[in-house]
This record gives sequence, structure tokens and C-alpha cells, in this order.
Amino acid sequence: MGGGSDDVINAALVGGPGDLVDELLDEYVIDETGVEVDTSILPFNDLLETLSTNFEGEDDTYDIVMMDDPWFPRFADHLDPLRDWVDDVPEDEMIDATLSIGKWPPEDAAAPPGADGDPTLKALCAVGNAQLMVYNEALYDEVGAGEPETWEDVYETGQQISDDVDDAEGYVIRGEHGNPIMADFYALGVSMAGPMFDDDWNFNWDSDEGVEAFEFFTQDLASISPDEIASFDSEQVLNSLGDGSAAAAAQWPSGVTDLLDEDAAEEHDNIASAVLPAGNHGNAPQQGNWLLGINTYTDDESKEEAGQILESFVSAEAQQQYVELGGVPFRHDTFENNPDAEEWFPALSESLENAVFRPRTPEWEEIEVTVGGHLNEAMIGEKTPEEAVEDATEDVEDLLDDAGYYG
Repeated sequence: MGGGSDDVINAALVGGPGDLVDELLDEYVIDETGVEVDTSILPFNDLLETLSTNFEGEDDTYDIVMMDDPWFPRFADHLDPLRDWVDDVPEDEMIDATLSIGKWPPEDAAAPPGADGDPTLKALCAVGNAQLMVYNEALYDEVGAGEPETWEDVYETGQQISDDVDDAEGYVIRGEHGNPIMADFYALGVSMAGPMFDDDWNFNWDSDEGVEAFEFFTQDLASISPDEIASFDSEQVLNSLGDGSAAAAAQWPSGVTDLLDEDAAEEHDNIASAVLPAGNHGNAPQQGNWLLGINTYTDDESKEEAGQILESFVSAEAQQQYVELGGVPFRHDTFENNPDAEEWFPALSESLENAVFRPRTPEWEEIEVTVGGHLNEAMIGEKTPEEAVEDATEDVEDLLDDAGYYG
């Protein structure tokens, strides 16, 4: 049976989010299904390398695999259709965005070359992440402002704070070159300029709105952020929010949890969370789900038992226990039944209703590093926002052309 012994299936999980998945398996799912699961918990980069190597070699070591959703376009062809093995997928209770992110080819989004056929469910959500807006209510109150609803609100309030409050800036950007700055910018870019690509994989931000989004982020928001933001990653952003030297930023739920910890953040009593603000194209919280799928190279008996595990994992009963363990939910009823489990649950539930996943392409890692490089250069003044958009367009479309997207 797969890579395990009789009556045991193997699962590859990521350290951190996967620890809670492992706890839920031990505390509920294994007993409920009668299927034993042997889990391997690997660091982020090790898991990516392991899955890449195993899938390339059509290896059956792991029956269930956990994936960061940007990896999914690379691995979808190595996953079995879940409906072949999961009898009951709770579609009505799963928030639409957390279900559609596990379909291949993608629904209502550009598909890469060779991704043909009808969208087929290949993975189920394991962690219902979406980015949130975090802001310091005390600093906002000091300038007479409430919860920001638009990006312009964030800038105007932030400007007041930077001008009028000692030792505080109005915003803080995760501005390090490459992935960090792009992870911070993506949701704002979609909300202000629309989808990053059109249906033919043309770079959709090569537009007046795209230039405005680049300028707003790299000039306006940067002007009300700490001077060192071009080198800031997650730790520096959290420190700035936690000590009150910055008033607002985009954050993942794990970051919000850290900011609410009285032992980790001086400003824990003042931290509030909300849906990421709207731009010309509405709200567009960036989705960041960990997914679970079934290895297509394992045997049918293992796939059947893996299906039982996944069906139990996403059940209402299991997800209730998941929340009690500290898990991030993705079902309507789980949020409804646990509105106060975490301070940020209401904002996350609303965010997932409008969440947008990153472009569904195996080339995403190269794309985000490329665009993130140009954003960073615009932020530090090496090029104008117009030049950054022009250069990003040329580089990204050359990259996709080389990968056969325009043939």
C-alpha cells in the first residue's frame, strides 16, 4: 500500500501549519476513520524539494501530500481527482474561494499551456489563510479616524499619523527585494488595477491603473513608512506594529496572532484587524491556502484510505476540533459557530468571501521575484513607477514567452 506498511498510509506535511493538521489527525481523524497515518513533517523548502523529486520520479512514498497553494500548478498533474476517492465534499459549507483554489485547470482564471479539460477538484483546503489589514486603534483614534475601508483611507490616515504623532509612522511595508515586496503588493495591485494577467497571459498591469498602483505603493505608502522599509521582511514589519512605531500593514493571520500576544507585542491591546481595503476594483484579499491532495502514483487501496482521511478532515466535527487546536478554518459553519475563537475570525471570514489566489502558473515564483525586483527599485528611487511597470511587463512577458505561453 503506497509507501507504507499494511493498514498505514503516509502523509508529507509542512512544519508549522502541518503540526496542527497532524494534531487533528491524532486527536480525531484516525479514530474516526480507523485508518492509521504515518506523518513526516518537513520544513518548507525541504517539503517543496521532496515533493518535486518524488513526483518527477513517480514515487509512491507519500499517499497524502500538503502543498502551499502557489506550488499547486506545478503538482496538480501528479494528484488524483478527489471525487474518485472522497465520497462527501461539503461544497455548501466550504467558502467558495477555498474550494476553487484546489481545482485544476483553474476556474475563471487564465490556465497555463497544457492545462486542458474541465476544472477538476484535485486538492482540499487545509488552512484558510487570507491577508488582513492590521491597524493600531489607539493611533487611529488619536487622529480621529476609524477602520479604513479604502486604500486612500489608509494613506490619508497614515499621513496624519506620520505628521502629528511623535515616534509613529502611518504604515509599514514589507519591502525587501523579490518575494517579500511582491507578497505585500499583490492584493493592492489587484484591488487598484485588476487581475495581474488577462486570459491570454498578457501583463494586465501595463496600464494607467497599473502605474497608479505602483506609484501609490512605492511612493505614497512608502512616504508614510519607516525609512528602512526597502530591507524589511516579516519580522521587521511585526516589530514595527508591535511596538507602535507603525500604525498599519497587511498581515497573514499568524502575524495577527503574534501581534495580539501580550508577551510578544507592546501594543497588543490596540491591535485591530479588518478586510484589506478596496481600490478601483474592490476588495481583493490575497489568498494563501495550504492544500491536501492524493498522490496519483500510489495504489488504489491507499487512495481509498487517503480519501477517507481527507473527508474526515474537512468534516464539521473535525473542523470544530481544528479550531480548538488553533487551526485556521475554511467552512461557513465553523466560522459561524466560533465567532470569538480568534479576534480576527470575523475579518478572515469576510476576507475569504472576496479572496483572490495568485496567478495559476508554475512560473509564479519567477514572476513574483521579477516584479518584486522592479517594485523595490521604484521604491528606492532607481527607476520611476512608469519605468518599473514597463520593465516588469517586458521581463514577465519574455519569461512566459520562453515558457511557451504565447505559442
